[in-house]
This record gives sequence, structure tokens and C-alpha cells, in this order.
Amino acid sequence: MGTMLQAQDLTLDDFQGLEGCNEILNVTRPDAIGAVHDAYFEVGVDCVETNTFGANWSNLSDYDIDDRITELAEAGARIARERADHWSTVDKPRWVLGSMGPGTKLPSLGHTTYQNLKDTFGLQAKGLVQGGADAILVETSQDLLQAKAAVNGSRAAMAELGVRVPVFVSVTVETTGTMLMGSEIGAALTTLQALDVDAVGLNCATGPQEMSEHLRHLAKHSQMPVTCMPNAGLPVLGKDGASYPLQPAEMAAAHAQFAREFGLGLVGGCCGTTPEHLRQIVEAVGGQAVEPRSPSVRTAWPASTRTSTSRRTPRSSRSANAPTRTAPRRSARRCSRASGTSACRSPAPRPVRARTCSTCASTTWGGTASPTSARSSPGSRAPPRSPSSSIPRSRTSSRRAWSSSVAAPSSTR
Repeated sequence: MGTMLQAQDLTLDDFQGLEGCNEILNVTRPDAIGAVHDAYFEVGVDCVETNTFGANWSNLSDYDIDDRITELAEAGARIARERADHWSTVDKPRWVLGSMGPGTKLPSLGHTTYQNLKDTFGLQAKGLVQGGADAILVETSQDLLQAKAAVNGSRAAMAELGVRVPVFVSVTVETTGTMLMGSEIGAALTTLQALDVDAVGLNCATGPQEMSEHLRHLAKHSQMPVTCMPNAGLPVLGKDGASYPLQPAEMAAAHAQFAREFGLGLVGGCCGTTPEHLRQIVEAVGGQAVEPRSPSVRTAWPASTRTSTSRRTPRSSRSANAPTRTAPRRSARRCSRASGTSACRSPAPRPVRARTCSTCASTTWGGTASPTSARSSPGSRAPPRSPSSSIPRSRTSSRRAWSSSVAAPSSTR
């Protein structure tokens, strides 16, 4: 839409003094907007997008006309609806996609709140549905939180109107391999599938070559139809501004390959694409059946892959001979010698190791005090404990940290 509008001889009066606000043309120059739709319908496309990409709060507030969101969205949808009905036939109906762009203020960057975006996207969706859009296309999504606000705002508007139209979401992946906020395509797909949208895809930012691997991921994992609307290549800056180098035949060939390999359900073009680009795309893929896909289904982690120690096997399912986890070692205690009794009473772990009380410097062997110094050499051994020398353990010990210890003989129990 923008490429075609820039080619027309529009004046500042056509924009009501709001230069660059293409959405105002929906009320000042509906003939110019209708002519763009006609140019694309004439080459055989099935659907067109409304001139409402920027009919949202963040864009229109820059011109101080954000109170006209619903008005401009509805006007844009009515123009497209009228032209679609004009070109429709019994054998080839034509459709209208209500375009919803991301705007210039993103919630993940703190520019605005999720609730504000949801409410204002709802106003835009309300105008699109009232104007006759067959589906809502949330496109050029750079922030998953912004996409969520647009989807939920659209559904709230549809609930208010008592109608239901499909909602498609198309994200933009930069040449860096991620969305603007850093999300990669797998995270985007997971988020959008949870929102239960009707189709997911890619558009803008790059040409078809840079989109191929991201489309491959969507084709492999998406349970929803997959869409693709690339730019006519990466933009090239020149003295007359940005231009797009990809020729119509090259884009048509790319779409033919994508449709064959990835089972795309909706194809088209974004920045830099002209009616000639779309004419050759229609010739390449128009009327073909969508190639079947077999997307993988992600389930819960299988038990065999669980490695976290927090996921313990139920006791009832353990083997009788399977080793059991020993109880954690009790907190170190101060021995009763420090309290005036004759031996350290703190329980010793198994296998029995020499433990030294940090207060009285006595060393114990399984609960019996030994005259061995706390600084005994690692090779020193205490005499084996006889059952008759055992002294009942006391429960009156206070907490204290143990010092370092030496290993007890393996035969000691």
C-alpha cells in the first residue's frame, strides 16, 4: 500500500496537513486508496489489506488524532470491502484483511502499558470489523507483548460486536535472526499457539532468502496455517531513498519453492512489492492446493529425559534392591563435654568418621570421646569402640559448627 501511495501525486492538503499519515487518506482521498486495491485485484490476488496499518493509538497520537482510531479503521475497511465486492465472482470470491501494524510504542520497552494497547487495538479492530473485514491481520509484530495485546484487543472487540472473524499474526524477524525484542522464532510460535490464533507467519524486514530457515521452523512445528509476505529484498539506500532490488520473477520463484517445501497457506508481498510482483506470484502459485505438512506435536517432558534431582521416582515404583537416598546430614552440634559431661554425644554419620568438637577439642568415634587431639594427623587411628564403652547419647547438645575431621577405619561401625 505505502509503495503505491508514494507513487501517486498526493498533496499536503490530501493529508489535511498531516504529512505521512496515510490513514487520513481513507476519508480525504478514498479514490486513491480504491485505485491501489484495484491494481492488485486486477492481477489476480485473492485478498488485499486495508489502508489501516497505522490506524492505532501510538501512530495517530503523534498527529494528535488518536480519538479517530475507529473512524479511520472503519473507513479503510469499507473502501477495501467495496472494491473486493466489485471484483468478486462466483468462481473467485475476493477477501479483505484488516491490517493492524505494531505502532511506534512497544510495551516491552516501557513506552506504554499492555492494557492501554489492548484497549486501543480493540478500537481499531472494532472499526475494521464494522467496515467489513473478513479477517484481522496483526502484522510486522516486533514485540510479543504487543502482539498479545492486539490479539486480545481484537477478540474483545469481536465479543462486543457479537461476531467472530479469524485473527492472523505475522511477526518480523530481523537480519540478526530475532525479533526486535530479541525473541527467536520458536518463542514467537510458542506464544502465538498459546493465544490460539488462526494463522502465523512472517513479513517485512527482509527478503525471502533471509526468511527461509524461520519458515522451515514454522512449517515443522506450527499447528496453524503458515503465511509469508517478504519484502522485495533488503532495502538499498540511494539518492532517491530506499529501493528494493528483488525482481518479480525472483520473488515468484521463491514463493513457489516455499509453497512446495513449507506448505504455505497464504503468500504475498510487503515493502517494495508492486502489482507486477504479485502478478507473477499468482501465476506461480495461484490456485494450487496447499501442500500437506506433518508438524511435530510438543508434549510434556518424557520421564526418561528428566534429569532434575527434584523429580524423584515414587517410592511405590522403586525396585526392592534399588539404592535409597540417605538422609541429609544433621546440623553440627556442640558436644556435651563443653557443657560439663564426659563425652561428646552428637550423633555421627555412617560410615563413622572422627569428628572434633570446636569447643572442647575432643574427638569422637561413633559417639564415644577419644583423647585424640583435634589436630591429629590423617593417619592416626582411634581404638575400636566396644559395646560396653558406649555412653547413652544426650539430647541437650546446643548447635555448633564442626571442625575438619579425619577418616575412621572402614571396619568401624
